[in-house]
Amino acid sequence: MKNNDTSRQEGSVLLTTFLSITILTMICATSLYIASQNATGGAQTASWQQSLTAAESGVDLAIRALNTNDWSNWRLSSYPSGTTLPTNEPSPSPTATAAGIPDSSHYNLLPSSKCSMTMSAPSEGALSTSAWVTVDTGGMSTAQDTNSKQWYRIRSTGQASITGPARASMNKLDNDLRNTIALKFNRKNANSSTMGPTRTIEVIMQPIVASGWARGITLKDWVSMSGSGLVDSFDSSNPFKSSTINGVLGQYDVTKRQSHGDIGIMDSASADLRSTYVYGSVAYSGTTAVKNTTNVQGTISTPFTPTISTVSAPTWSTFTTVAAGNPVTLAAGKKNSPAYYKVTGDLTVSGGQTLAITDDGSGATGQEIYVWVTGKLTTSGSGQINQASNVHITWYVGGDITVSGSSYNNQSNVASNLTINGYGTNNKFTDSGSANFIGTVNAPGYDATISGSGSFMGAIITDTLTISGGASFHYDEALSTGASSAVGNYAFASWFEDNSDTARLIAY
Repeated sequence: MKNNDTSRQEGSVLLTTFLSITILTMICATSLYIASQNATGGAQTASWQQSLTAAESGVDLAIRALNTNDWSNWRLSSYPSGTTLPTNEPSPSPTATAAGIPDSSHYNLLPSSKCSMTMSAPSEGALSTSAWVTVDTGGMSTAQDTNSKQWYRIRSTGQASITGPARASMNKLDNDLRNTIALKFNRKNANSSTMGPTRTIEVIMQPIVASGWARGITLKDWVSMSGSGLVDSFDSSNPFKSSTINGVLGQYDVTKRQSHGDIGIMDSASADLRSTYVYGSVAYSGTTAVKNTTNVQGTISTPFTPTISTVSAPTWSTFTTVAAGNPVTLAAGKKNSPAYYKVTGDLTVSGGQTLAITDDGSGATGQEIYVWVTGKLTTSGSGQINQASNVHITWYVGGDITVSGSSYNNQSNVASNLTINGYGTNNKFTDSGSANFIGTVNAPGYDATISGSGSFMGAIITDTLTISGGASFHYDEALSTGASSAVGNYAFASWFEDNSDTARLIAY
């Protein structure tokens, strides 16, 4: 007799089906769990980097405020205790508006509400970031600076605000990770309900405003460039950034070109670089962007709002009077006893004539001379001004300034030894010809033209600037540590991330 085992077979199929479904469900659940952990871990890691980016953005805003003295959205506050900055963002934020750079008894605060960004969902990391920033003197006095200027401390705390669980899992490794990157702890934000990592950067800013010509070209209005020339930089004080040519140290060498030939333009409406190469950055203000910036090798940014001081005529009470026309010799004095000369009218060095700027005969270095020309300063044709290598000269000129051909020979080949101040308005500065002009020009009311096949080596402040032909402009970076009082900037002295918080230590 044959047995019928159909019912037993049906039972086996049902059992197998249940087991298969159970196994597949476990596999799916495990995969989803692992994927969820990985996604959460990825989001946490991304937010950790985003908080650093937020902190760096806060530093950028503080540097801009220092350089432009624009403290819009900043608040003025007293230290919570002594000269110690707050460890958490003050809440509520101070209400007094910061009117300028803080003194030794106060700090300026940029609230996180003024430095925040929201990302569009979905986001791999945080949905929003913010930073709160303080600027103070850091207990540093002006006596610590060689130019008796104030240094500043910037502290910026960035936070990436995340959603979802504060941890990827409950295991020990995740606890360590959570404590290490402070995803659970909102350490430095007034809003305790916000979850996410915080990172703090501290920067010490060194002033180079009083130490001089912080950029090569500073203009109250526009720049127009054309021809085969370019703008770049070198450093006459550094043998790695300049060369010895014909036995003279610190000469421009294209093979050692530097990329700090920065241009600052206060009115971009008529500014046109015509795709000229600029090995440096361009900053501008105005309603329109600078035209044809294709070959700018640095950054292009806005706004550019420095304070350009007006140049005034001297008020000397004691000086040697020099007849207008074509003088022959002007002798310098010692550094602690300079020579002062005044020319009432025009000083013209015409073809075949030479004006010698000599030392006092002692051969001492660092000799000083000041010359005040109430009219025009002009060299023409083969006329030439020869300045001794151990002499530093400062010119004050009330009229047009014209140097052409090889007409001004700064024998030291050091730009800081020659300063021409133009105190007139609606006047012109013209540098033309095939020779190099080595010096600085501070003439904010002048329209400047650099043309020909020669180069301008140094720095310039004028109203407008036209560079044409084969003329090039080479900024001498050594001027940034010179003795000039021209428009400047702040630079980094140190930059580090502050990790000194016990909440971030791994607890075992």
